[in-house]
Amino acid sequence: MSTKNSKDNNDLQLFKEAMHDVKPISHNKVTHSTKSIKKRKTETRESLKKTDQHRFSTENAPDCDVILRFDRPGIQKTTLKNLRQGKFPVEASLDLHGFTAEQSRNAFIEFMDYCNNSQSKVVCIVHGKGFGSSEKKPVIKPLINKWLKESENVLAFCSAQPKDGGTGAVYVLLKRASN
Repeated sequence: MSTKNSKDNNDLQLFKEAMHDVKPISHNKVTHSTKSIKKRKTETRESLKKTDQHRFSTENAPDCDVILRFDRPGIQKTTLKNLRQGKFPVEASLDLHGFTAEQSRNAFIEFMDYCNNSQSKVVCIVHGKGFGSSEKKPVIKPLINKWLKESENVLAFCSAQPKDGGTGAVYVLLKRASN
């Protein structure tokens, strides 16, 4: 009876014998970076976070409609219809109830980074309707509306179905990250 280890050693020996006279090709077409891919991704994420801190401002968010809807050019009508009807599975969600504008921004940036890294396609962000605010009007909803429009990886978003929060939440269709 042969063990796996001896079989692996035998295969390795056979491979070495078959390759004994093979010479490596030398050329200058491929350059190998000493920097690891993982490190580059981390550096990119960190630089994006710094950029996002300045880009996603909590100031000057214009009032928005009760029902939110946005799509970039090129999105198919059937895709938008399915998104509005909640037909896509929600892969991740963020609940911002009780958050201040600043806390919401930080949570939003972290959530979008998570969605990008996990290759999420459809997510849900619950922003609330604003009934708990001092002015009894939405504070976070206009910010989310603004931030999602500013996010390059957002293809479309719309108010959610009642079962997922209705006009107090949005479904977001994301572009798959090209890492």
